[in-house]
Amino acid sequence: MDYAIKKRFDNKLTMGIAGVILCFVYALIYWPVWAMAAKAIITSTAAVGLQAVEPAVAKKFIATFAEGTFFWCSISAWIWQTLIFGNYGKYKWTALQPGAGIWYTFLSFLCGSAAYLLVISFIGIWWKPFNLILMFAPKSAEEVHLALEAWEASNFYVLPVIIVQIPFVSLFQKRPWAGNLKPPLDGLAVMMTSSFFALLIWIAMFVPSFMHFQLGGHAVTGQPLGSWPAVLAFCQGFIFWFLIPAEGGEGYPYKLFTSKQPWMGLIGLAAALLCGGYLTPMVYVKLINTFHINPGVNPYITAASLELSLIVTMLCWHHLFDDYPGAETVPGIGRRVLLRVGIWLGLGTVFGFTWLEAYKLLPFAGNDLGMGFPVMGLLAGQFALLMVFLYFNTFFDKWPLIYKETVK
Repeated sequence: MDYAIKKRFDNKLTMGIAGVILCFVYALIYWPVWAMAAKAIITSTAAVGLQAVEPAVAKKFIATFAEGTFFWCSISAWIWQTLIFGNYGKYKWTALQPGAGIWYTFLSFLCGSAAYLLVISFIGIWWKPFNLILMFAPKSAEEVHLALEAWEASNFYVLPVIIVQIPFVSLFQKRPWAGNLKPPLDGLAVMMTSSFFALLIWIAMFVPSFMHFQLGGHAVTGQPLGSWPAVLAFCQGFIFWFLIPAEGGEGYPYKLFTSKQPWMGLIGLAAALLCGGYLTPMVYVKLINTFHINPGVNPYITAASLELSLIVTMLCWHHLFDDYPGAETVPGIGRRVLLRVGIWLGLGTVFGFTWLEAYKLLPFAGNDLGMGFPVMGLLAGQFALLMVFLYFNTFFDKWPLIYKETVK
């Protein structure tokens, strides 16, 4: 069957603005539903343990569980499906939206759940905190605290997925498998290789961020980068820089040095680590301390939030505004890329400072509307909004702003 693709608006900017409005409305609706469902599940399975701890600990446990379901089933699963496997199988049942998007969203939940069970249940055979029975159904205050540490550590497997697995696509362009293997085998090869490094970084950097082990009364782990907020700031700066070539940078700035792999990827990785992971947080923290920005909040948390706002803006511009301006508007690639960078930095900075206050009003970030459902907070709240942009474009093909009509 043949289809004609129709657009509600011809102008990219108009289409993008309409997409932002739709996605914002979707975010206002879906998170309370997701959070209340997560709360209902965990308060049912962990009822005995939650009654044994202080209300503040119980609230944190419920929020961490809701956060974990979102991280595994939405963020990580989207990276695997879209970036690594190229949305393989999205149109298996139908080429029309919203059917294809609904099917692929359902598959996302299955993939995330399966990955969680595969990774965590195996570790939990011998590591008591990761035991699934303890994580889902703690029976005492001690078990709740153990399970809370396990949920926090397992939740943030999402950051190794982001900072390790995405660069295999954005910097290394899936080489050497792309072009040598056919889908989905190329995606499987990237998935297996990148997962090895993601697990390595998770064990080395993120597990000790939450679990503090002792042996004979001596601490056997240290805090990476000095504190968890510093880790978050490092990650957000690193992410922004390694996304540039794939999200509107057209391979630049790393193409200035070479277009050959793996050299382009290695140069990009080194630059992202130095400029993004090290220098960017340092500059932000210095400015935050100098101008007393967001007082009362750890400056690394504020820096991470402002960096994340740049990432959200960059991805929004890529997915909803189709990297405006395009080659048809600005033929020169250098000028075109610089204009996009200016848009990311300008709009991202405005959004970032606005978000520092506005998140407190939003039901997916800081306002439970008096209904008691868990909210995502200053940082994860931005991810809750960002994922709507990503699903809207990649799973639902911008439906209903773009739709297909049968050609008779």
